[in-house]
Amino acid sequence: MGGDAVREKYPDFDVFGKVVIEDWAYIGAHSQIMPGVTIGRGALVAAGSIVTKSVSPGTVVGGNPARYICTVEEYYERSKKYNLSTKALSQTEKRNILLNTPDDKFLKK
Repeated sequence: MGGDAVREKYPDFDVFGKVVIEDWAYIGAHSQIMPGVTIGRGALVAAGSIVTKSVSPGTVVGGNPARYICTVEEYYERSKKYNLSTKALSQTEKRNILLNTPDDKFLKK
């Protein structure tokens, strides 16, 4: 960490930090986790986030830099009305349900 800006003056400069991702944590696509950060158990990191500080268990963070949004429980409560319970279904079964689901059961932003 530090890169060429520091290495011009101190050529051997090299700093490391372990990244720890605990069980049941979810890291959204294209997120970056900086050195020394821990993502707590069951935490959710939104896609594209830049995580510069450790994330507490069971929390949702997002943005650049990533900031606290809510708890995972609060996220679930807000989102459960869109749950179609298709996780265990085959691709064909899931497709049929999705094609026959009214628009108000789909998340809209």
